[in-house]
Amino acid sequence: MNPDVDAERRVAVEEYVDRTLQEMPEYLRFGVAAESVVFGARSRVEDALGRLDRARMLRRLDRWKASSIDPIRQYVRLLESLVLFAENELA
Repeated sequence: MNPDVDAERRVAVEEYVDRTLQEMPEYLRFGVAAESVVFGARSRVEDALGRLDRARMLRRLDRWKASSIDPIRQYVRLLESLVLFAENELA
């Protein structure tokens, strides 16, 4: 999400994305949830240890975007698309 988005709009975008993911068919929702757990684990551990680094996290996302493994690349694309749509739709 654009770091310049104000707090109120950020909440609205996050709620939209969350609601959209919840409305997905269960078999798709399960896959997205599983990917979120797996891909988010490292960042959660780094955050818990006080070592979460934004630059490193962005590099990790860039690697996922360019991954030769389709589900990884598509996971990032799905979430980016939902956020982009919400940012423009809720403007």
